[in-house]
Amino acid sequence: MKALQKAEYIFDKIIDCMLTLAAAIVVLDALAVSMDVILRKVIGFTWAPLYEIITYSLLWMTFLGATAIMRKNGHVKMDSITSILSPKNEALLNVISHSICILVAAIMLFYTIKLTTADYQANFILASILNPPKWPIEIIIPIGFFMLFLQLIRNTRDFYKRYSLLSDKEEPDNKRSHVEKVSSHN
Repeated sequence: MKALQKAEYIFDKIIDCMLTLAAAIVVLDALAVSMDVILRKVIGFTWAPLYEIITYSLLWMTFLGATAIMRKNGHVKMDSITSILSPKNEALLNVISHSICILVAAIMLFYTIKLTTADYQANFILASILNPPKWPIEIIIPIGFFMLFLQLIRNTRDFYKRYSLLSDKEEPDNKRSHVEKVSSHN
């Protein structure tokens, strides 16, 4: 159990580092766009590759930050549905939906690894201003899906524990009610 706790601690630190990097990208993008606008207005100069670099950084920022959002359950949820459910049924719905998400993340992980590997082996070059190789730009996608896959497993485990705990709390009440019903019939 200690090994699992240590692994989860390390995993959380990796997520924190990824989130910090995503935040740094946001700040750098904001500064770069601001400087570009100022330079264009003041001296009429704009650096053409900036748009392309920012496009790539948006991809990186998204996949670097997605796992941290999933860890905090900050993603989009159907509150209108879950708010009418009992806590036990809400936990069960979360187990089911997160299990489906695990499957989707696993499929996406498989295919993005396949695509990135093929682009690396083919030395695929993007037809753009900078003409960069494609795989360094897209490598964050399988990394992000791998991290999401692991986080979804953690979330599903936690929701299952909650569901089990709530189910265990209900059982004694159900048994007592059954005993009370039987004794009231006598």
